[in-house]
Amino acid sequence: GKTTLAQMVFNDQRVIEHFHPKIWICVSEDFNEKRLIKEIVESIEEKSLGGMDLAPLQKKLRDLLNGKKYLLVLDDVWNEDQDKWAKLRQVLKVGASGASVLTTTRLEKVGSIMGTLQPYELSNLSQEDCWLLFMQRAFGHQEEINLNLVAIGKEIVKKCGGVPLAAKTLGGILRFKREERQWEHVRDSEIWKLPQEESSILPALSLDY
Repeated sequence: GKTTLAQMVFNDQRVIEHFHPKIWICVSEDFNEKRLIKEIVESIEEKSLGGMDLAPLQKKLRDLLNGKKYLLVLDDVWNEDQDKWAKLRQVLKVGASGASVLTTTRLEKVGSIMGTLQPYELSNLSQEDCWLLFMQRAFGHQEEINLNLVAIGKEIVKKCGGVPLAAKTLGGILRFKREERQWEHVRDSEIWKLPQEESSILPALSLDY
C-alpha cells in the first residue's frame, strides 16, 4: 500500500545519498503540532527530549533543519484542518532548496492542502487480493477453516472497498474470534452506513470490541 511504497522511496540508496537528515513520523489521527515537532527533533537528534513548550521546540527544529536538504515523511495523515498544516509548514520552511515533505494519506483533501506537487494516487486492491490479505490475517495457517466464516468474511471484504489497511485491520481483529455471531456483528454494523464526510476515519477502522 501507500506506506510500503513510501518506505521503498525512503530506503532507496539514491534518496539516502541525496537527503540529510531523513525523518519518518507516523501521524495517524492525532495531528498535534507539539507532538509532531518533538518527534521530528528526537528523530534527528536520536535521543529523547524531556518536557518542552511549543515555542522552544519550534526554534530547536528550525535550527536543526536550517539550510538542510531534508526529507520528512509524514505517514498515515488524517488531518484536514488547513490551519494546523499551515503552522507546521511555517516551521519547515527553513530547509534548503529541494528539501521535501512526503505525506501518505487516504484522504484526497489532505493531498490538496499539503502538496505543491500533484498527488500520486494508488489504485485500490482487487476484491480477490483484498480477500487474500484479509484471509492471511484472519485465518493464519489454520488447516481447517469454518466455511461459514469464509462466506461472512467475503461479505466483510466487499465492504472494505479495496483498502488494504481495512482488510488487514479487520482480519487481525477477527483472527481470534471463531463464533459466527462475532463476524456477523462486524458485517452488519451500522457504522458501514456512515457517509465518509460524517466519519473522519474509515468505517472499518472504527469497529471495536
